This record gives sequence, C-alpha cells and structure tokens, in this order.
Amino acid sequence: MKNILIVDHDPIILQAFVGLLKSQGGFLNVLSARNGKAALEIIAQEPIQIVITGLYMPEIDGFELVVILAKEYPDIRVIVMTNNSSPMLRAKIKQMPTAVHFDQTRDISLLTKRIFTELNIDYGGQVRGLSLASFLQMVKLEERSCTLQISTKGKTGSLRIVNGELVAAEVGPLRGESAALQILAWENVLIDIDYSFKEDQREIDKPLMALLFESGRLSDEKRSGRPNLRKHDRFECLVAVDYNISDWTYQCFLRDISLGGAYIETEQPIKVGQEIVLTLTSPELERRCAIIGQVVRRDTKGIGVEFEGVSTRQKEVIEILAKGNFKSSSDQSLSLSDRT
Repeated sequence: MKNILIVDHDPIILQAFVGLLKSQGGFLNVLSARNGKAALEIIAQEPIQIVITGLYMPEIDGFELVVILAKEYPDIRVIVMTNNSSPMLRAKIKQMPTAVHFDQTRDISLLTKRIFTELNIDYGGQVRGLSLASFLQMVKLEERSCTLQISTKGKTGSLRIVNGELVAAEVGPLRGESAALQILAWENVLIDIDYSFKEDQREIDKPLMALLFESGRLSDEKRSGRPNLRKHDRFECLVAVDYNISDWTYQCFLRDISLGGAYIETEQPIKVGQEIVLTLTSPELERRCAIIGQVVRRDTKGIGVEFEGVSTRQKEVIEILAKGNFKSSSDQSLSLSDRT
C-alpha cells in the first residue's frame, strides 16, 4: 500500500482527486490537507511516497511546500497540479528536483497513470471508479497493448488492444464490433488489466475513437427512446474548466463535449436560457479559448450548454479535448476576445 497526500485549498478539487484515487482497487492510501502547513504535519507522522499539491494556498503555499520537501524529505516525489500551462510556470517547476508538473485541465483520470509511473508501478491489476471511455483514452494515448476483462452487474466481456487500438472483443456469443459496442455502453465497470496477452487475429477494423463515438450515440438513443438528433458526437471526459456567468467566474468539471455544446458539473443556481462563457484549455496546443453558449437544460448535477458558434481555432481545441488526440504544437494562445 502506497501513501499519497493531496494538498489543495479548494474543497471541490480536493474531493474530486481524493475520490478518484481512493477508487483504485487497494493500490493507494489517500490522505488530504487544505494547505502546506497541514500537509507537513501529516508528513511528520506518516510515511508518504507522493505529494500532489496545488500552488496557491494560505499559510504555506505550494512553491514553499515543494522547497521544504526537497530539503527535508528528498525521497518524496511531488506532483504539482495547476490549471496554468504557461511555459514559464512549467520551466519553474522543472527546476525543482523532486517535482513534476500535471496540468489539471487535462482529463484527471490521467493522474492515476502519472502516479503509478512515479511509483514505478505497472498499473496492471484492477481499476474501478474510472469510466471505461476515460480508461481507453489513456491506453490509446500511451499506445499500450493489453487484454481488458470488463465486469459490471453480473456481465463480463473482454477487449483486446494492440498499440492503443481495439482489435478484438467478446461478450457472450458476440464477437468483434458488435461485442465492443455492447461493452463500451456499460457503466460502473471493474477493469482487470493483463499485459501478458497473446496477439489474436484482428476482428475490428474501426478506430477506437470512432467506436467510442458510436457507443455514445447509441446510449443517447437508448436513454431518450428516440434516435439521436444531435448534429455532433459527444465525447465523455473529466476536465477542469472555468466558466463566467453574470460577471462571476467559477471553476467546474467538464463531463462531456462536442462541437455543438458541453455538459458541466456545477452547483450554482444557473437558469435555462442564461448566457455562459466557457474557457477551454489545451495544454498540448498551449492554447486557451473562450466560447459563448447558452444554458439549454439543467439537472441536479449540472447544466447542458449549447455553443452559439465556434471559430476554426476554437474547433481545434474542442476536437483535441473531444478526441483525446493530443499532439505537440507551437501554436500561440487564443485570447479571450477571440469569440464567435
């Protein structure tokens, strides 16, 4: 069991990261602190392997905490979380010998892989608490090869992946693409990972991302009882974003996105019909963009937003987030005034 300490003054961010890491099937013991002073008190009493910290906190901030840890606890690895992907900030963090940078505007499920990498753990075994779509994005990004046994509510199926692409699937009598689409629609799954698999004959030719889009469309139709009339495919994600409404700025989590709109988690009393400005960040493109939208539905967990129109450059950021197709680029940032 590895001890992980998460330090952040924002209770929403803290709760989200603690919940994500506690779900990882017995690998991690997760502790939390609201500031650097409280973190050091915990570290003095518990053997901690990794500290995950924000930067801006009262009493002892993240920068000071990293310096203290490097001096007094050099064996502790530190992951610095920010929603600022500026080259200057990344360079400053890079100069800290025990610290690495994690941009929380990316899908936070990738934090699990970052932690396991720092601990030299191959994250084979069991994973729960992540959506299957998010986990498969991670596998694709790393171009991994593995066999996944997927279980939920008494159902079990298998997915075989080679170099980040789905090549075979099986559930009951179904094989190939039909089996994959059924498995991809499952929720609240337990994922068993085996990297010592034998490569089988390819049964599926369609790209993994296309299958995820198709699965999402079929799930929408099933829930609504009618064909999905959306103009754009939605893609599930879990990314920290900012939004502005009535001259107030809030931080929330983006749960799905398409070229036509998005769904965000928020407890704010936002009404249908209100205008909202959603700020998206692509750390790989080093680009930010603000998109104007309108709230078109609300439920107990959040709001659905329909974009009023996006520019070509804004579409690039959305497509990066939606498809998980992270590529390096030297493109300059979009200003908040670059709206359509």
